[in-house]
Amino acid sequence: MAALPALAPESGQTRPVLELRDVTKSFGPVKVVDRVSLELHAGEIHALVGENGAGKSTLIRVLAGDHIPESGEIILAGRAVRFAHPAQAMEAGVGFVHQVPMFVPTLSITENLFLGVPFAKGKAGLIDWRAAHRIASDDLARVGLVVDPRQRLELLRPHERQLVAVARALKRNPRILVLDEVTASLSEPEVRILHEVIQRLRYGGVAIVYVSHRLEEIFRLADRVTVLRDGRKIATMPVEGQTQRSIAELIVGSSLEHLFGRRSGPSPKSASKPVLEVRGLSDGKLRDVSFSLARGEILGLAGLGGSGRTRLLHMLFGARQTVGGEVAVDGVPTKLASPADALRCGIALLTEDRQEDGFVQTMPIWQNVTLPWLSRYRRNCLLKPATERTTAVTFTTRLAVRMPGIDAQMSQLSGGNQQKVLLGRWISGSPRILLLDEPTHGVDIGSKGEIHEIIRGLASEGIGVVFASSELEEIEALAHRVLLLGEGKITGEYRGIEVSKDRILHALLAERGKD
Repeated sequence: MAALPALAPESGQTRPVLELRDVTKSFGPVKVVDRVSLELHAGEIHALVGENGAGKSTLIRVLAGDHIPESGEIILAGRAVRFAHPAQAMEAGVGFVHQVPMFVPTLSITENLFLGVPFAKGKAGLIDWRAAHRIASDDLARVGLVVDPRQRLELLRPHERQLVAVARALKRNPRILVLDEVTASLSEPEVRILHEVIQRLRYGGVAIVYVSHRLEEIFRLADRVTVLRDGRKIATMPVEGQTQRSIAELIVGSSLEHLFGRRSGPSPKSASKPVLEVRGLSDGKLRDVSFSLARGEILGLAGLGGSGRTRLLHMLFGARQTVGGEVAVDGVPTKLASPADALRCGIALLTEDRQEDGFVQTMPIWQNVTLPWLSRYRRNCLLKPATERTTAVTFTTRLAVRMPGIDAQMSQLSGGNQQKVLLGRWISGSPRILLLDEPTHGVDIGSKGEIHEIIRGLASEGIGVVFASSELEEIEALAHRVLLLGEGKITGEYRGIEVSKDRILHALLAERGKD
């Protein structure tokens, strides 16, 4: 889709629909938001960026009425307001879509869309379900989602649930829409569908606050960008004239030479016996998947949402049963009936959703590092916690995890540092093969660069890496070779200089056109 001209008015031409003036919010002695001001105009897309912990989420929650600021003002359409709870913000015309939207999974899509909104009623005062489902279908079509609204929401894929969340926010016809990391779980073609929806909204006069770690999206969509760091506003400026690198360096406050312009080196030469060979792997939805992985190779998996990237990684980790095919590790045929089998073969998996299935929140960092390897820390049936702690300190130090201490809980860490702890967990077990599902999901730009360097470093040590990512820039930056997944099988392969986001995107869009 061609870039659309910016609609944001010049400063002083019109009254902003929203102003935040010197907003301050503290938790205990820590100022999480420190005298932050910004303006938002009708028809403007205003990006809000910063590292995890910069204050973005707190500022949004102040606007939503989740937090009461100690000082500062919120001016909505020229009037000072203070929302005591989110319902007041929504009633005032401010809509929110969060990265992890709240749903009732066992209810239908229609019922989730109508939460907090009156249902269509029939003559007897009962819910007119036929009308409700028809309205729900129209709501979903508005965001490019064609599914039966009568089905339970839990049956949808993650990216489809996010689109339902956007559709639900739009039901109230908000004047201001806050989108917080809404594309984190979407593939590039799905991101573009959502961006088309956002562009139509801004041309309808909706003012949009857009929060994203994906800087390319900022340049595709936003008129202006506000950078937060350590709770303070660093700058507000037009996006035009900036570069991804210039904004990223404002975000972190230092140079990011290691991230921009950096690609993984040439593909390692294939050994006579690859570290991993997959032949004809199938599970009913994936069919006849075959490929090999060389030592030190970084292999990317690209595909639309639901293409089977995560499914394939789980099959290779023994977390999903197969119905056919063979897997060999270092030339030895291997049966992967469980994750324990995979770990014994030197295969480790970093899952996409670290909050759900990556770590145990109630355990300290050191126990999360050693959790899969407890048999190594037993002596006479008793665990050796001192040895566990030493191992955890070694690997968290190696990966430069920023933390209060090894006894801190995982919930005290930023997303990027949580991810580095989990990487430390797996490399402490000396894997031959590392499977990574969205390795930088929900992490900020600085942490993303650090994680990329960790992955390259592991590959340089001879570990074979297979990773799935919905960010084509990440695939271009990391992968020596890329497999395209679609229609339950491998549909294409690029290697070396062929690996480019434009080439991959073109192939994925062509695949979507076949649906």
